[in-house]
Amino acid sequence: MRTSDLQLQLNHYYEQIKTIILTRQNPITGLLPASTAVNAHGDYTDAWVRDNVYSILAVWGLALAYRKVDDDRGRTFELEHSVIKLMRGLLFAMMRQAHKVEAFKETQSLLDALHAKYDTQTGDVVVDDDAWGHLQLDATSVFLLMLAQMTASGLHIIFDNDEVNFIQNLVYYIGRAYRTPDYGIWERGNKINHGNPELNASSVGMAKAALEAMNGLNLYGVKGGQSSVIHVLPDEIARARITLESLLPRESSSKEVDAATLSIIGFPAFAVDDLELCDRTRNKIIDKLQGRYGCKRFLRDGHQTVLEDTTRLHYEPSELKQFEHIECEWPLFFTYLLLDSVFRGDRLQISEYQAKLQAVLVERDGVGLLPELYFVPHEHVEAERQTPQSQPRLPNENIPLVWAQSLYLLGQLLGEGLLSVGDIDPLGRHLHVRQQRKPIVQIALLSEDEALQSRLAAYGIDTQTPKQIEPIQVRRATELADAYTQIGRNDKLGLTGRPWRRLRGLTTSRIFRVSGETVVFLPSLLDQQQFYLSLDPHFLVSQIRSEIAHIQRHWNQLGRPTMTLLITQTMLKTEDEIDTGLPILTLIKELQESACNGVQVKLGRLNQLMLTACTERMDFLHSFSFAEASVQDAAPTEVYLTFNPDRNFSLSITQEFTLESETDVTPLLESLRQSDNLYEQYELLSSLARLHGFDFDTGLGQPARKVSVEDLLNEVYFKADRLKLWAILRGVAGLYDKMTINFADVVTDILVRQKQIAVGRAYSEASLITRPMAPQEIMEKLREFCREDIRDRVLTQEILVYLSLLIKAEPALFDGLLTLRVGFLILLITAELAREFQLTQDEAYERLLQLSPHEIQTRLYQVLKGYENINQSFFQQESLRVSQQQDEINWAVQSEQPEAQTEAQSPGEYWLHKRQLDGSLNRVPTEFYPSVWTVLKHCKGLVIGDKLERRNRLESEPVLAEMTPGEKNFALRVEHLLNKIQAPEYRQVNIETLMELAAFGDRNPDLYIEETIALDVLIGHAVRLAWLDRYPEHSQRYDDHKAAAWRHFYESTPYDCAAYGVKALRFLITLADGKENQPVFGGDSFEDEAEIVSSQA
Repeated sequence: MRTSDLQLQLNHYYEQIKTIILTRQNPITGLLPASTAVNAHGDYTDAWVRDNVYSILAVWGLALAYRKVDDDRGRTFELEHSVIKLMRGLLFAMMRQAHKVEAFKETQSLLDALHAKYDTQTGDVVVDDDAWGHLQLDATSVFLLMLAQMTASGLHIIFDNDEVNFIQNLVYYIGRAYRTPDYGIWERGNKINHGNPELNASSVGMAKAALEAMNGLNLYGVKGGQSSVIHVLPDEIARARITLESLLPRESSSKEVDAATLSIIGFPAFAVDDLELCDRTRNKIIDKLQGRYGCKRFLRDGHQTVLEDTTRLHYEPSELKQFEHIECEWPLFFTYLLLDSVFRGDRLQISEYQAKLQAVLVERDGVGLLPELYFVPHEHVEAERQTPQSQPRLPNENIPLVWAQSLYLLGQLLGEGLLSVGDIDPLGRHLHVRQQRKPIVQIALLSEDEALQSRLAAYGIDTQTPKQIEPIQVRRATELADAYTQIGRNDKLGLTGRPWRRLRGLTTSRIFRVSGETVVFLPSLLDQQQFYLSLDPHFLVSQIRSEIAHIQRHWNQLGRPTMTLLITQTMLKTEDEIDTGLPILTLIKELQESACNGVQVKLGRLNQLMLTACTERMDFLHSFSFAEASVQDAAPTEVYLTFNPDRNFSLSITQEFTLESETDVTPLLESLRQSDNLYEQYELLSSLARLHGFDFDTGLGQPARKVSVEDLLNEVYFKADRLKLWAILRGVAGLYDKMTINFADVVTDILVRQKQIAVGRAYSEASLITRPMAPQEIMEKLREFCREDIRDRVLTQEILVYLSLLIKAEPALFDGLLTLRVGFLILLITAELAREFQLTQDEAYERLLQLSPHEIQTRLYQVLKGYENINQSFFQQESLRVSQQQDEINWAVQSEQPEAQTEAQSPGEYWLHKRQLDGSLNRVPTEFYPSVWTVLKHCKGLVIGDKLERRNRLESEPVLAEMTPGEKNFALRVEHLLNKIQAPEYRQVNIETLMELAAFGDRNPDLYIEETIALDVLIGHAVRLAWLDRYPEHSQRYDDHKAAAWRHFYESTPYDCAAYGVKALRFLITLADGKENQPVFGGDSFEDEAEIVSSQA
């Protein structure tokens, strides 16, 4: 092209861009209004962050094109500085909210989010924190992404270190986008717009792109030094990638397809590395959303349709269907598809979308403008519904949508050859370079001391000790997390660095130069102080294998990843060697053969591996310095409790019950001094912690020092680790509310795969986890809904960890399961143990808690593989065998006259209120305790409360032999079990059930039930049967109505409850005869759930 022709074309676009975009730019702030329209749908004269970035791209593109002309008449400089002015205007607006950035890094709270839009004239906020869906991570991310691209193109946007530090904090701000629900590109979250944020693929993808673009970027350009380099944790990129690939081609839980994802599969983000996934996402959008005038945003989008009620922001779920087929079409998305075609070099699609765009332009003053959207006029709505794409549409009054016009002009510049794709993507994001890289993972083996080094050498394993590699320092990942708290710190702006959080393997698999010192960091999975899972050598080795595979899969740094593994004596215990072989040695032998699960690895000495390793520099850490020596895990220096490795055995139910009900400290402390059984010591310390807290002085160190309950629990924990007594390890972890590392991410891994989680044994909506949550929020759910055995909280965490590993490794195991009920999975594993070892359910649960993490993971896998058969076996175990034929049993229920209730209450409210009141007052009927004693004469035993807690079992034979019906000790024992039931109404229903069982025994004096009756099971079936008698149509969807069923039962008369209690008893007895083919434990069978999911799908 001749220079004169090129100049003419550029001048033509210059006039357009100046008229359409630059004349709107505020002379003071540099910001652009989204539009000039003010209508029922909003005030578009504000400056949205997202719109501003997109709107200035055409100006930037034209500036890049003018660089190719010798005589540009100063237009390159003018256009570049218009871009700089806008980007700095946005920067200033956000920096004035630095306090929100600081808060949001910790909380990810909706109210701490940066604002989505600002006053165009001043850069001030225009709406309150709670008056708008401000949390839009894609907007902050696209600002960072284009800041990186513009800086790489040679623009100088960032001027000083205060601004560098702020940008570094914005990187932290979006770093957890992979697990942060937001309002997304459409500012509404869930499509019904009730203010519920969602995890959005378009936000996660834009954040991933921004993190990748910012990684290692020097904000001062080629003239900058180390102080202006941005640090991004590679694990945050990997987490975003994992979540994004799990979400796509969906946008979110409520939007199966959304045109917004065009911005992440193509320009500007290029966030998806899997080209097949890109094609699937693009084709789904074209198939379901593309029309003649543009693309719909998402299905059943009522925004700006003629049927929308503009007096309110939200929609009712029932009214969404009215928008089907008449959703507005946005020409904006044709511009994305055009740019996507240009980058892919698809000439056919370039021509197609150029023609489509030409057809939807609205001419104003000789210039073709793109309206915001096209809507179906009222008179054509019905015809359009009947025959989609048949009716003409009209543009709305928002002409042009500057964002769309800018991308259209950018596409024209590319299409006419005035720009190349490399000009507007100087970072080369569209090339997908990472697709071809599968790096060798380098591994350096260290021994904790020379004795271990010699022992390993005998196995042919070459290692070094930390002392032998000096001056290279070996430190724990927690210390690197400490250092990152200083990166980006700016006292003037009130900004700290990165919040202290655990670091993952991609981050630690680098060689660090920290203030001139060379440091390597051990992976977090070797930190045994965090959670007991890593104390299991088999599970630890499986974690190392997974980490190596994860590092190779997601590595995107220069140089090879280099993992430093510190081998300790505890990993090579003699007991392990004799019993099961040494897992760590098996792993090392595999590594010596240069492969691990198909991943190419290289073992070597650290000083040699450094030559090809990835290196990260960390300077400017303020006054921070590492401790002189890295903290090592070690045994407690002093021992206060007697220890006999050969005298450790579980306590009997009676012993545990006695300790649990003891309230006097003196006998507890005396027993503690004399005990040499770790199980007993744990139970004694649990009782002391419950009565007086962890800081209570036990007196075992007097007069030299205070020895608290916490000190002794740590001692017990260490000893239990040596002997691998998993029930004790889980117990101490439960007492401390220990949480597995990155527990919130474990939950997110499951949720992003379109599953939801139910924790504990509750059946209400409150027990569900349906969105990513902060760790403390999840722990609150565990505290509220898990079983009374404190170990159930950590066991629930364990199961979730294993589920997150399995759902990634074998997703087919979870087909047909929408809700993963952790409590029910624990019940199924328990049932298998009970069947295998001929145990009762509570004995099997205790056996389960004694298994190693690796064994539980294996059993969970087996349960998921064959849950249908296991499910049947489980329900068979709930059955009750009796000593006589069913036709000889008197099933009648004695009628009782209901009590009178006040006129102000309905019968249901009266009985619920009465049960709550009686339960709160611990009120029992006359002759209640002798009645319970009578029940024990007719059965093997009773379980009152949580059926898996063995302390809740009353065994008939010893109780009847030892106690009499009127004995106070018997009454106290029953009362203690009832008092452990937290819900007063449920406590009262237990009392009513026991009274009816006693009456049933009186009517059937020769009846003997050969099993232990678990009241939880019996009442659960009574609730189900009562509900299904009333609503038989709910038989296949009982889970959906379980909360209502329980309330209905609480509101029923005692006679009705008794009647259904007897029906439930009959059901379980019939089940034992093999005649009942509807095995439903509280309606919670996996088969039922699979059917429910199938019908919903």
